[in-house]
Amino acid sequence: MDESEIWLSDEDERDFDEEDEETSDPTFFSLGLTYQGQEGGFHVRNRPGQRQRKAVSAFRGGSKRRPAFTVSCNAKAIIHGEMGPSSDKHATLLVYEFKFNSYRGARIKEADVLFEFHAMKGQAGGPSVHKVAPYGVHKMQETSQSESSKHGVELTVGPNIPAIDTGLTLYGEAGVDKVTKHHTLVSGDNPQSDDWGNYFQARFFLSENKSQASGIPSKLRACILLEREDDEDFVCVPYLKVTPNFTTMVTSLFSSREPDDPIIFSVIEPPLNELDSSVDIDADNLGATDLDRLWDCTTYTEYEQSVKQSGSANDKHIQE
Repeated sequence: MDESEIWLSDEDERDFDEEDEETSDPTFFSLGLTYQGQEGGFHVRNRPGQRQRKAVSAFRGGSKRRPAFTVSCNAKAIIHGEMGPSSDKHATLLVYEFKFNSYRGARIKEADVLFEFHAMKGQAGGPSVHKVAPYGVHKMQETSQSESSKHGVELTVGPNIPAIDTGLTLYGEAGVDKVTKHHTLVSGDNPQSDDWGNYFQARFFLSENKSQASGIPSKLRACILLEREDDEDFVCVPYLKVTPNFTTMVTSLFSSREPDDPIIFSVIEPPLNELDSSVDIDADNLGATDLDRLWDCTTYTEYEQSVKQSGSANDKHIQE
């Protein structure tokens, strides 16, 4: 059975776009999930008066004590400043870290992330997404796979006489061999978001190597550089959509999860910078930040000291 045949969704496979709803309202949030998390799954709220919430989203698939997978998104940097000396625009640098953890044979095949930025309700404008990183399609963990196919043709030549089979049968077979390459994919974009060519969105997408079926990377650090006309507060509405494997879908068929609260940004808030990076970040020249060096992706961590020689530790202990 094809996995898509048993997919359940409250949104009937709708895309992120909801033309009939007012996404400019900071109290509005439409959760872009096609899986359904277990009943009692938590969502992230704003405390009264809270600005620039660090924890963007966190949810799980499966039970609370034994989840099949967990997903989280947390801010690593929120820095307001200026675009640079050659520009009269203000800027905001956002760096988010996504974690995708799977357990007991479950895996996440795809993850689709969308950040939409809007002005506060009743205000015009809003920030523009100037740059994102990663940008474009990045391929990693290449694998090769040999595939072969055969096509046969049967032709019968002879007199068309009923009840008499005196024809000559000719049979030919052609084989095609090819080597296909497969990759784990990570991509990012800041597409034009409306009829006027504005850039209100930042999108990121992760997809597993389909030939290996080993799941998406376990960690992604993504960067968003916003360009602002003023220092007014603005809103970010995050959407996070994950596609688990068949087994995980079955464990999550009859459950639900409430949406996270939108994030309200205020430029008067103190900066957040939890980056352990050698990349220079100048609040007065955010446009010069090297986002290509700042974004990062981790599939897994290899522990090189896991193999040890027998007796070496004991001998050292005896000598002491």
